[in-house]
Amino acid sequence: MSNLYNIEDKGDYMVYTFDGLDLKIKSFENEDSIYVYIKYKEYNPLLSILLGDFATECKLDSVEFETHTESRGMYAIVTKEHLVGFIKEVYFFIMENKSVLDRVSNEKFGWEI
Repeated sequence: MSNLYNIEDKGDYMVYTFDGLDLKIKSFENEDSIYVYIKYKEYNPLLSILLGDFATECKLDSVEFETHTESRGMYAIVTKEHLVGFIKEVYFFIMENKSVLDRVSNEKFGWEI
């Protein structure tokens, strides 16, 4: 367990949960990349956080990622080296922008943990 989040190993994927915050991050390894799905209060906030300058914050901290969309929704792809930094960036961005994100709802998520 990290001081920031708890990690659950679900076999094929990992789930990161945060005490006191309805945020879950699910990661799948796929060769050299990690696919990352974000769930905040049953919604996928990725589009909203991208519009909120999240990418700039990541760039400042040298965290690289790209986004893709599929039937389950939008997700991020990071390298193994950037996973921890990406998770921290998501957490801090949501904490700093909770009031806005709580009013904006994106697509409901199609996956269960």
